Amino acid sequence: MRILVLAFSLTACGNSPDPRMITGGGVGDGVIDGLVNVYIIDHDTHVPIVDATVEIAGKDQHTDATGLVIFRDVDGPQTLAVKAAGYRGTLWQEANGANLTIPVTKIGNLAAQQATLVGTVANWSAVTVPTGHVKAAVVSYSQTDAFGDPANNLATPSSGNVCVGNPATCSFSIVTRTGALTLTAAIVDLDPHGNADASDDTYTVIGWAMSPGIQVDAGIDQTGLMLTQLAATQLQTVTIDYATPPSTLTKRDAIVGIEISKDEVVQLPVLPSGATSALMPRPTAFATDATYRLTALAQTSAGETGAQSVIIERGQTGTTLGADRWLEAPTGLAATRTSASIDVVVNAKLHTITWSDANGEVFDATLFDAKKLTVAVPELVALPTTGTLTVKAQGIGADFDPGDFSLETDTSLLWGLSSEPATID
Repeated sequence: MRILVLAFSLTACGNSPDPRMITGGGVGDGVIDGLVNVYIIDHDTHVPIVDATVEIAGKDQHTDATGLVIFRDVDGPQTLAVKAAGYRGTLWQEANGANLTIPVTKIGNLAAQQATLVGTVANWSAVTVPTGHVKAAVVSYSQTDAFGDPANNLATPSSGNVCVGNPATCSFSIVTRTGALTLTAAIVDLDPHGNADASDDTYTVIGWAMSPGIQVDAGIDQTGLMLTQLAATQLQTVTIDYATPPSTLTKRDAIVGIEISKDEVVQLPVLPSGATSALMPRPTAFATDATYRLTALAQTSAGETGAQSVIIERGQTGTTLGADRWLEAPTGLAATRTSASIDVVVNAKLHTITWSDANGEVFDATLFDAKKLTVAVPELVALPTTGTLTVKAQGIGADFDPGDFSLETDTSLLWGLSSEPATID
């Protein structure tokens, strides 16, 4: 009899793994059956957040010194709302993992995590273009592999990262993210077609320059950098195959990248809109095992303010880069200051809805169950009651299991993102 009682007692305990922080955020260790361990971490630094409020089914707790709260007597998928001082509100709807690690994003302060780099492109005087044309260079910095990281898209004031004309030197100034990075410069032949009307200008990439292995620390500017031009043998023409993007998204663009490592990709955003080929560096110019990455975009004529679909194809080694799969833009978006709903995006693994004001995103919701795509904004993270809000619905394409993933180790399995915006006045 004691053996039977013991067996029953063990069964009744359900799934009770030890608390485990999942690197970068994620879900793991089996379904929720009795308890759920929840860590709250900073999206960028992965540091645990102390005293964050986590709410499940109307009950809330505060994270301890390790960023952890534990909810007991819970079973099945759960909806979690998170509020932390200085961070935007976050909701995970219908998440089902006995260990959950939720990253939250700091509001503002992006400027503190950047620096300005100043330098020149070597041998600029040796670059020649036809009479009546103008030579130019566009300098950019390599990105992290964090999907949607705003540090990958910092703006340089007054186009300081562009040099135009035929002086003896090409001097630049560029605002970059922190960490280890590579600077690249696309060298361009600009044809003004004999007039001052910039709308009919055309350009052709005729060369590349680079400077790898630069370490950037927050707020510490650097000068005297030099980008070395690549030899002709280090270049080749690359062709883009857009395949079959969504038919309603007629504006097509592409960014060719060089994947140097799992943490660094050199994006080469120089193809004119709709272009299908351009002169690019060979991946081996950056690292012996580097490969191409294609980021292809399809969007409405409204550009970033309209619907769009973005796909990423990694690890490509040929000279023809193909966009093999696409996500349709979300439809049926209906949003207020207290709720939102969308239709299912076919082939999306997850759906998200974000609300933004003039200062940036204020609340984001990740929807794990495609059968439940209506979100109620919890009182814990109530939105501003006045002022214009922009709402963006997104479908996310990924090759991982929503019940078992790490945003740090599985980033490379993200392959697509489609979005549809709406405005609330």
